[in-house]
Amino acid sequence: MNEREIIINLIKNNISEMQETIDSLYISCNSCTKNMLLNRLRRSVANLSMLVQGFESGQHSAAFNGTENPQQNPAGAFTLAELSKYNGRDGNPAYVAVNGTVYDVTDNAAWGAATHFGLTAGRDLTGEFASCHAGQPVLNRLKVVGKMADERLEL
Repeated sequence: MNEREIIINLIKNNISEMQETIDSLYISCNSCTKNMLLNRLRRSVANLSMLVQGFESGQHSAAFNGTENPQQNPAGAFTLAELSKYNGRDGNPAYVAVNGTVYDVTDNAAWGAATHFGLTAGRDLTGEFASCHAGQPVLNRLKVVGKMADERLEL
């Protein structure tokens, strides 16, 4: 499968996930469940946006061969090992992942010294975020820099 086909498949998968999420929203009565589903939709929209930007700018090749810095690549996907490098130390930016989307918290006042209430940057904080900020629009104020790679797939 070539890079173009991979991106097209990723886009189709995101659209399919969005359709399923919308269907689930129609039948859900629980506000917590609806907030989770809306966050899933937001993640899918962010993923689609990054994929389309990368595809349009011709950067899709670098996204899959690892030759480009993921923070500069809109279609870039972070592994947990790559994300851990963005811990805000030694001049590196501070990134965190929530629900599959990677956010830049480098200049966010709540993340001074790349920490936030005992949490450190460079990690996937999906569980921690859900327990403290679920349903709150705090992620809308952060810059999206990438997405988490599905490390189960071999690209």
